Amino acid sequence: MKPHTLTGPRRRHCRCRVCHGRQVKAKHPNDYTRRIRCKHCGRFDTLAVDKWADNRGWRKYTCYCDGYHFPHRIRSEFCFENPHYGDHEARRLTAYGVMA
Repeated sequence: MKPHTLTGPRRRHCRCRVCHGRQVKAKHPNDYTRRIRCKHCGRFDTLAVDKWADNRGWRKYTCYCDGYHFPHRIRSEFCFENPHYGDHEARRLTAYGVMA
């Protein structure tokens, strides 16, 4: 069997065939020499590459603003790129009685 060659470091999105749990592996499941176990159901050799998740551009939806202290999805609740961020802030302060 031919190993799957990739250009540069790329993680592979996998899904279990039994429990349909998702996980990310550093290599293609067939490139591992040891048997890999599903983190959710614990069965061996049931992981397959999730083609939809693998082909989706996850990095273009990632934001690095100071709304969160970790990389997060753009326009999430406290992200500065969210057009309703100011509305959430005013509502949150009013709800806790800080702003009258």
